[in-house]
Amino acid sequence: MRISFYVIVLVVTATNLMASVTTKGQSVERIRMSVDIHDLPLRTALEEISARSGVRIYFNDEKVDKIKHASFRANNAPLLDILAGLLTPANMVAQVYADNRITVTPLLPPVKGTVTDKNNGTPLPGVGIRIKGQSAGAITDANGHFSITIPDEGAVLVVTYIGYQPQEIKVAGGTTTLQIALKPSRTQLNEVQVQARRKANTEAAVLAERKASAIVQDAISAANIEKTASITTTQALQRVSGVTITDDKYVAVRGLGDRSVIGQLNGVRLASSDPDRSAIPLDLVPAALLENITIYKTYTPDKPADAAAGIIELKTKSVPDSATLNITAQSGFNSNIGMGGKINSFYNSDPGFFGQKVKQAGLSSDFTALGKQYPGGFAQVQSMIANSGNDPAIKQEVNRINGIMHSFDPVLTTHYASAKLNQIYGITYGNSFQVFKRHKLGVIAGVNYYQRSTDIHGGDLTQWSIYQGVLTGNNQVNSTRIIPNYITPNNINLGKYISYKENTGTSTLNYGFLGGLTYRFNPRNEISVQYMGSRGAEVQASNLYGAYEYTGLSGDVSNTVYSLKRSYRTLNTFNLQGEHKLATGEYAPKLSYNMASSTSGQDDPDYRFVNLAVYHPVGGGSIPVNGSLPGSTGSTGTPVYYSLVSGYVNGYGPYGIIQADPNGRRYRQLKETNYNYKADLAWPFRLFGQKQEFKGGVNYLHRDRTFNENVLSLPGSNFSSTGNQALYTVHGNLDRLVGYDQIGVKVPTGAIGEGQPAVGGFLYNAQKSPNNYKGSFETRAFYGMLDLHVLQNLRVTGGVRFEMTDIRAAVDTAGVFLDPSLTTPNKDGQTVKLVFTQPNSIYKTDYKPYYSLNLTYTLQENMNFRLGYSTTLARPELREITNVFEFDPFQFALVVGNSKLVNQQTTNYDFRWEWFPNSGEVIAASAFYKQIDHQLTKVYSQNSAGLDARFPEFPAIRFENDPNRGQVYGVELEVVKNLGRWWYPLKNFNLGSNLLLAQSEIKKSPERLNDSRIVDRKAPSNSPLFEQAPYSINAYLNYNNPRTRTDLTVTFNEVGERLIQINLTGEPDLYSRPAPVLDFVFSQYLTRRLQLKGYAKNIMNPAWREVYANPGTGGKYYGNTYIRRSYYRGTEFMLGLNYNIF
Repeated sequence: MRISFYVIVLVVTATNLMASVTTKGQSVERIRMSVDIHDLPLRTALEEISARSGVRIYFNDEKVDKIKHASFRANNAPLLDILAGLLTPANMVAQVYADNRITVTPLLPPVKGTVTDKNNGTPLPGVGIRIKGQSAGAITDANGHFSITIPDEGAVLVVTYIGYQPQEIKVAGGTTTLQIALKPSRTQLNEVQVQARRKANTEAAVLAERKASAIVQDAISAANIEKTASITTTQALQRVSGVTITDDKYVAVRGLGDRSVIGQLNGVRLASSDPDRSAIPLDLVPAALLENITIYKTYTPDKPADAAAGIIELKTKSVPDSATLNITAQSGFNSNIGMGGKINSFYNSDPGFFGQKVKQAGLSSDFTALGKQYPGGFAQVQSMIANSGNDPAIKQEVNRINGIMHSFDPVLTTHYASAKLNQIYGITYGNSFQVFKRHKLGVIAGVNYYQRSTDIHGGDLTQWSIYQGVLTGNNQVNSTRIIPNYITPNNINLGKYISYKENTGTSTLNYGFLGGLTYRFNPRNEISVQYMGSRGAEVQASNLYGAYEYTGLSGDVSNTVYSLKRSYRTLNTFNLQGEHKLATGEYAPKLSYNMASSTSGQDDPDYRFVNLAVYHPVGGGSIPVNGSLPGSTGSTGTPVYYSLVSGYVNGYGPYGIIQADPNGRRYRQLKETNYNYKADLAWPFRLFGQKQEFKGGVNYLHRDRTFNENVLSLPGSNFSSTGNQALYTVHGNLDRLVGYDQIGVKVPTGAIGEGQPAVGGFLYNAQKSPNNYKGSFETRAFYGMLDLHVLQNLRVTGGVRFEMTDIRAAVDTAGVFLDPSLTTPNKDGQTVKLVFTQPNSIYKTDYKPYYSLNLTYTLQENMNFRLGYSTTLARPELREITNVFEFDPFQFALVVGNSKLVNQQTTNYDFRWEWFPNSGEVIAASAFYKQIDHQLTKVYSQNSAGLDARFPEFPAIRFENDPNRGQVYGVELEVVKNLGRWWYPLKNFNLGSNLLLAQSEIKKSPERLNDSRIVDRKAPSNSPLFEQAPYSINAYLNYNNPRTRTDLTVTFNEVGERLIQINLTGEPDLYSRPAPVLDFVFSQYLTRRLQLKGYAKNIMNPAWREVYANPGTGGKYYGNTYIRRSYYRGTEFMLGLNYNIF
């Protein structure tokens, strides 16, 4: 009993003590309370909060008493957040001390100053300055300037910079200026980084660089790349103001893309690996290997002049200050597939973990050798087969050829198969090592891998047209083309021509390597070597099944399309760069150079495409067959008619017509190698009492490209000697059409076959196609420029750059395959082979000047006004000037070269206002105008027979210099803000948003305008630029809690309608419709080093649509919506772990 009594007394006493000192026994940071303060004197509000919280709050009576009106309302909010909400409007701040007391002090003006080298007085950019005991701080700009806010009673500043001795400086309260001189460190003298000495992997760092730059530029840092879960460089770029991405690959800056955008990696020009477009393979570069991406939107003469839109500079991760080892592993799926789901695929489509199976799927050397062994083509081989009866040597050769023909996968169709989980893996290592006692060697290495599967199941694809009828290129499946009477100039609408359901599965993998070494001999000389390599493979299986809507025939006509595509791409970049200060002192000249090579390649092995039309006539039909007697013919009944859809392109070639057969197996291979050498000499001098700089340099770029293609036609082609007979043999079974019983040689066996000749089946053509070419692209340049600080707040940067152009291409006409129908007999009855009259193309220009002038007016330390003027150019691509014409099933058109192309000239005008209110924040508005002469324009043409057409007609594509002056103009708006600056409780929230509004027009060619006005007499005479979006918007909201180490980000992206296909048969052009994309990304540290991270992308999963429309109509055509394609991409989920060893 007594023990129980004592226990009760102890519990009651402890409870009363805890109740009386609830707040005194806990940390101020953990106290939460509710307040409703309305229009009270600040003193009264603080005294009330102090009494209720039990926390002593000290303040200066005189300063606090000046604030007569204070208001704040909060429900169960942290005490410090409440105080911040009250004090921030009064320009005061609350500081917490170790004994849980709070002092209210005025928010003092920042301390500003400059950091220099103590030995020579050189300003040091990128120096880190922070208050001791805190993580936040400042970074010096390009001129060594900094600005940092310290407490009222002063603080100790910690100053650190690689290669210099760290300093701790005690700064008294009220100090407004501070000059800091750092002394080089003997032990750290040779420590360096891969890129520049200044790291820029955070938003605060890239904004500091932007603020100090001489031109208009934007950037995204590694920190934001991670927060947006950007896997590829193009995914990261679509978050940048003024940048739009098409097909996850193609980049446009301010409305101009392809040739107008230059890609550089650590200052090295990237090679192009796209055979169809002058595009840089940015999607091949893993974003996880980058420190930042900078987009230069105005230009200085030390940068290439052939960037009418902008320069995208990729900077790889730099050597860390200490050892780091980071490992990442994530896995997930797409909601269209699900866990353990299926994806549309095809036989033998597995690319392998590293894409090696795609690489190995190219033509064998034995097959390509047949083209040289038998220059007469398959006719020569068939003749040999027919004479192989009694010759063992010939039989052996026939058997060898048969084995080669049977080495091709006997499949043309797709099927659903199990899909692999999406995967991401990454390892990054960096360190600095002491060598030769006093020197240090910096090392950085990284590997990144990702694999991703997507699937479109049951999508809709409809071809709308002003025509009705069936044209397949075969008279058996054909009906006259008509314009139905419900379509007239007074009643403009479209009718369904073919309607499909779509199943498309895509598997993509990419892996990259990064390696770098940096060595500093002394404070004035350093060299570095870098390598970045990437490999990518993609497998896509597509199936369309549907029917012609209004045939005018007795029965239905179904249509089935299969596309089996594989690609393997490579990118390798090596570079050696160095920086050498040629003397001591602040005004010593500095030499920098970069010697690099970049190699890219793309293989498209065994791209199979087949388009089968099947007509079911009422009561059946008949087809011709060989008779019982030699040379005789007969007929036999058939329930269906078959045709592999093919056609012609009118107006090209020596005979005025070219076959266009998309059906077949195609092998394409492109390889391009860049050699880029440049050197720059910067010479500082003093003028107007300030440091100025003259800079000059030279640049040499040489590109070599080789393009090879083999086209293997299919049995059953309308253009073959036996027509579509093979389709009836296999009863329309497309896999059997390329099966072993149809392809190769039928070798007689048994007693009856003894001594009999083999029978030749269908043989794939081993000769290369006529559009193989080699080319070179060379530019040489030199420049001079001045960077002048005319006034304390006015900077002028400008100069002139001279560049020349030398582009050469040669068509490989030796040993090419020419279809027999494209030869003609001469007067002696002999066939004359088609010969290119001008197989070589050359375009050269002498050195021409390109000017640049940039003015930066700094109204106040954190606000810039910028004006820019420059002249730039864009050059034709090798493929565009090469004298070849070949039907391209990748673009469903005849691609034609134009050797008369010349350089495009662009005059650029830019304005930007930007305000950096705090570190990591910016508010900006920009305007731009581009005037384009000799614009390189993609021109579509189609010499249609109209209603008299008896076969499908395909357009021709060629580039031309538009005689009309073009223009592109627009505005950009941007905000990056910490919301705690507006309301302190939101201090962990950061908001970012940017908006591009752009306008561009070109005048339609007379032919294009006439084609669009077949029915619509009011069709617009102008058109937007290809893939130019009138607007794009990006926004993100980030929550980062440093105490719990939680990071949450919601991002939004939407791009306006874009012209994606030009129609020349009377229908309006095709436009992609805007689709809002919402992503959620999170990360949470579970331990000090282990991090849980993941994302959900495309959460809203909107329908992606392509529509027939006129521009600016909201996707309508005379009030109606005509959807060509509609599908859902699905939501992607990913979850994984990240571990930092050190």
